[in-house]
Amino acid sequence: MKVTLPYGKEQVSFAVGDASFAGMYDPQPAQAAQNPLAELEYALDHPIGAQPLEEMVKPGQKICIIVDDISRPTPISTILPCLVARLNACGIADRDVRIVVALGSHRYMTQEELRQRVGEDIFARCEVMNSEFRRPEGLISVGHTPEGVEILVSKCVMESDIRIGVGNLAPHPVMGWGGGGKILYPGVTGEHTVAYFHLKGGLVEENLFGHSTTPVREMMENWVDSIGLHFIINTVLNDQFDICRVVAGHYIHAHREGVRLAQQLLGYRVTEQVDVVVAGSHPADQDFWQSPKAMYAAEPALKGEQGGTMILVSPNYEGIGPHPEYPDVMGRDDGDDLVRACIRGEKGLGDPLAIAVGNSMSKMRRRRRLVVVGDGVTREEMALCGCIHYPLAQLQQAIDDAMAQYPGGRLAAISNGADTFLYE
Repeated sequence: MKVTLPYGKEQVSFAVGDASFAGMYDPQPAQAAQNPLAELEYALDHPIGAQPLEEMVKPGQKICIIVDDISRPTPISTILPCLVARLNACGIADRDVRIVVALGSHRYMTQEELRQRVGEDIFARCEVMNSEFRRPEGLISVGHTPEGVEILVSKCVMESDIRIGVGNLAPHPVMGWGGGGKILYPGVTGEHTVAYFHLKGGLVEENLFGHSTTPVREMMENWVDSIGLHFIINTVLNDQFDICRVVAGHYIHAHREGVRLAQQLLGYRVTEQVDVVVAGSHPADQDFWQSPKAMYAAEPALKGEQGGTMILVSPNYEGIGPHPEYPDVMGRDDGDDLVRACIRGEKGLGDPLAIAVGNSMSKMRRRRRLVVVGDGVTREEMALCGCIHYPLAQLQQAIDDAMAQYPGGRLAAISNGADTFLYE
């Protein structure tokens, strides 16, 4: 049996015996909306749990549209012209519309990337900028967490009367699903606030990928309620990044309806758990900070609570990613102590984001045998993570070696791991 997976913009293949192959655990291809703009307009005309924009905004108000960054496939340049046109019809001038890209802790986007993200016309008409997460002068305090961590938000976002979040619904390792209030918190918060969010997630033992809601999301939504996110637009995309469905309205009520739709469109019911699962990272191919989402997605395909092998196939174009300390923590077994010390505010521990995500991945490493195939990361880097590494040219060897661990074992594969929701 020949199995083919995406590898960035290319494809790679490996062979496995017919008797050993359980199948492709890919959802049925989701049908794109016949008229994506009509789907968007319908969602805006029928908001869930919120007033229509036409009843919400008033001439002269300052509007902040918060959009996700280049690491997400959301068709921002398709959505913004329609949204801004609606705001214009409500008496909002282009000069009163500010578009802020929610970076979380991701790298700052270049001006050219911002232009491509929002589209040439909107870039020329409206103010477009990155959110701020490092410069204190670009942040404003809006309160404290129960542990006393100050919640800092980008000042450019809070200088608005109405905040509208635009994002995509895809499974997430900590939040269950992306979208909703996540675009605000931690999307446009300061680095320490982003770290706190991830640190809380780093203490969770369970794989939360694809859950309708999670304790961390509920904590986040409490803070979003106090900060104020007035309206959301969330898409559900197929594996070609075409719009299938759109929901709009309240950041909780519309989000939950969107998740229900996304679970139907992006979900695959696992009827046989296997010994080895091979997952392509697409579309989270950027770096090893993003691509392990496919590992979270793939884990429900494996037998039991422990054991089995996950093989991640990813180009990891930008290597390890923005947090170089992350491999060290992933390879450690005492990460919970580090995480709790970070939450207490102890100094000199290192990058809290690397500690948080590294600890979460360390829990997975201790549950499963992890293999990474691709040329974007090195054997030495993966050894620090506690992973086995093969260059892309040795993909078949990686498969053969894994199957040799399980005589008579079974293997399944997932094409678009980062956007697939497996359930029993």
